Amino acid sequence: MTPMGPAQLLSAAAGVVKDDTHRPLAIYLHVPFCRSKCHFCDWVVDIPVRRLRFEEEERRAYLDALSKQIRLYGPLLTGLGYRPDVMYWGGGTPTRLTPRELTRLAEAVRDSFDLSTLRQWSVETTPNDLTEDRVAALREAGVDRMSVGVQSLSDYQLRVSGRVHGPDDVTRAVELLRAGGIDNFNVDLISGFPGETLASLGETFDRLLPLDPPHVSVYPYRATPKTVMAMQLTRRQMEAHNRTAMTRAYEFAMDRLRSAGYHEYCHGYWVRDAAHEDQDGNYKYDLTGDKIGFGSGAESIIGHHLLWNENRKYEDYLENPDRFTFAHRFSLDDPSRLTAPVGGALMTREGVVFERFRRLTGLSFHDVRDTPYFSRWLTVLTDCGARLVETPTALRMETDTIHRAYITHLAYTMYSGLTPERA
Repeated sequence: MTPMGPAQLLSAAAGVVKDDTHRPLAIYLHVPFCRSKCHFCDWVVDIPVRRLRFEEEERRAYLDALSKQIRLYGPLLTGLGYRPDVMYWGGGTPTRLTPRELTRLAEAVRDSFDLSTLRQWSVETTPNDLTEDRVAALREAGVDRMSVGVQSLSDYQLRVSGRVHGPDDVTRAVELLRAGGIDNFNVDLISGFPGETLASLGETFDRLLPLDPPHVSVYPYRATPKTVMAMQLTRRQMEAHNRTAMTRAYEFAMDRLRSAGYHEYCHGYWVRDAAHEDQDGNYKYDLTGDKIGFGSGAESIIGHHLLWNENRKYEDYLENPDRFTFAHRFSLDDPSRLTAPVGGALMTREGVVFERFRRLTGLSFHDVRDTPYFSRWLTVLTDCGARLVETPTALRMETDTIHRAYITHLAYTMYSGLTPERA
């Protein structure tokens, strides 16, 4: 791994953005604290439970480092012409922080960046961590969108998933957001949990849809190694769904959401009001502009470089928040580093827009596609059911093949020894 500090980053980015007067920037803040460690969650799998549950005094060192990193890199990026377009606080659970801590981080960002071009500021939460004073602090700071990690509204499914909230907490969270002036929010769900039936998934939608959330996300379950649920599957304490059952569960969710007036603008992302689609359609996907990630588990793409601060380096991050622990310039020698941005873009209607890809990575997508790695990767995707369509400006998947190809590929990669046909 090659570390990179502010001087090297400034030099690398300056050569890329020298001709730009305004370069959009996504900002991500990583808050690696939660009330509990969920049995399916891979974001904090390497974090010890005790550290995950740190209280305010124990969190201070991390917030000191996070604020220092923001205040260092914000002015440097601003000086290069970067202007924030979207901002997302994730984790962990950012609303595990107190109102005072939330305000402190917001002030660090506002002091370090020109937020006049910011079109969306989102923060993740769990239903049980929302309080009236937290909502008020976030709204006063400028937050205009929340993402509520619900996952399920089935009492049984919440229990086996290790969640500490119940269905009533979800209703209360929605009421708190609306009362606090944040009407734009997302509810995250997971379909295809081990042991889940269509009846229990239906119970989730029966309870959710009367709450009328503006946005709903549905993620097919994936058995990430080292998570509690994945280990239970390995020990055969739970029974995994096969591809057919996973697809059936997702299509059940699709039918319920369509019947309620939602439409899918990107795989897994559903919206009722088309006016919100423009706000959300690009902010999670990596081909619209550079992004800076602050925090011990954050990822960045700046000046054709992929940068990480890994969770395993938490203590190192506290001592050296000004240094990224891993820096990689995109190249044809290691095209696998481009899998995530290409895969994310293929989940959208537009797909991989060649000019955006070149602008972000400094590479021609056609050259990347012709590497042995991506030739195999796209062949597997096609074997999983994707129908790829290429135009002079983009490569995309036919919309009606995205979810089946994605779920088949997920099943194929989750269980060893399977081919796409047998997944």
